[in-house]
Amino acid sequence: MRPNRKTFPVNLLLEGQTVLVVGGGRVGLRKTRSLLESGACVRLVCPIALKEFETLPITWLEKSFSEEDLEGCALAIACTDDKFVNRQILAVAREKQIPCCCADGNWAEGDFIVPAMFRTEEAVVSVSTNGRSCRSAKETKEILFRFMTQTSPGVLFVHGINAAQSMPFTPEALSHRLAFLNGLYEWTFLTTCHRTAFIAWATPALIESGLLTHIFHFPRTAYTYTDQAAMRHLTFLLAGIESRMIGEFHIVGQVRDAFDLARANGWARTALPNVYAEALRCSQHLREVIEPHLPKIEVEALALEGLSGRVVIAGTGRLGAATARQARAMGLEVTLLYHAHPLEGDWDCRPLTEWRAALSGASALISALTVETPYFNANEIAIPMIDLGAPRNIAGETNVRDLDVLRGEYLERTGSVQQIRELARIAYDAEVKHD
Repeated sequence: MRPNRKTFPVNLLLEGQTVLVVGGGRVGLRKTRSLLESGACVRLVCPIALKEFETLPITWLEKSFSEEDLEGCALAIACTDDKFVNRQILAVAREKQIPCCCADGNWAEGDFIVPAMFRTEEAVVSVSTNGRSCRSAKETKEILFRFMTQTSPGVLFVHGINAAQSMPFTPEALSHRLAFLNGLYEWTFLTTCHRTAFIAWATPALIESGLLTHIFHFPRTAYTYTDQAAMRHLTFLLAGIESRMIGEFHIVGQVRDAFDLARANGWARTALPNVYAEALRCSQHLREVIEPHLPKIEVEALALEGLSGRVVIAGTGRLGAATARQARAMGLEVTLLYHAHPLEGDWDCRPLTEWRAALSGASALISALTVETPYFNANEIAIPMIDLGAPRNIAGETNVRDLDVLRGEYLERTGSVQQIRELARIAYDAEVKHD
């Protein structure tokens, strides 16, 4: 029965160091090739060796092992076909405090074992059974090798549109279909009032096939980003730079919720959560850069800009009251709609239920209600509407401008948009270069 030893896996940094290999057979050849791949300098000691050794960049001492062969070596591997010689090499190496491995029945007495391993461009993979079964380790290694060499590495992929877009199926049903796509490893869905996006970790071959974009049937205005461009887009999105209102914070929670849902449903496990964490970290730096350049104008001033005549303001809370006072200071006529309590003072205050009559002859409706679901419907109102609610007070988009739009328009007018985007670009490029 083979001995059972506990082990601790490590990757040794052997580049440029000398390693002694004693034994010129098949085992010695495998160990030598692996050592050369790691950058080590191999000193081979054996009277006779396989012809394959002649093509390898090694130092070959054509003799039997002697104590001086260990001078200057960082490691030693004893793999002759004589267990007594291997044991002698182990004893001498231990006296010189040089870690030694025995590739035979003496392995349990050595200082380390070499696991079954292989290399790809992306990883070094090793498999060990703590010495119990070399055959099992090799079989597991072969399975992993076939899997990793037949499976392409993934890259980040983002496909979306700057509008609310209905999915062809529910996220659950769509994910069931996506699970059968070869080369699609992880995914999530981002849906907001002004954005619909599919974020995935997939192989370049699947992305180039067009299958992922075909599934969603987004209109031609849709955008698609891959790899580094996708990472940049996600970072800018979290920083609020891709929003209609540059610098807005709601998007952070919306993206977080999308990734949390993906993790909970098993759609995203490692790659996408890591992508999200890195994008969030970088976006926080971008926010610090653009913050001093964001508009400092008050919400109520933005809402009232350009209005004349009589305006109707729904809501008598802090924001509604402030907007009403600002409107009066601008010389506008004001009608207030209250849900629970009228605003104290000399105001034209009416119950919210009388909104239809109040809108007659008004130039605009400004809604600043605190409600969970929209109270007004844009299709029922002909005059311009401004929605200051969060969540939204007015259902629909026609003839409605919300806070994001107001601030976005302000930034465009003041010429701040291009300046902020350029500052963010410089900061992002510097962050990526630093990493």
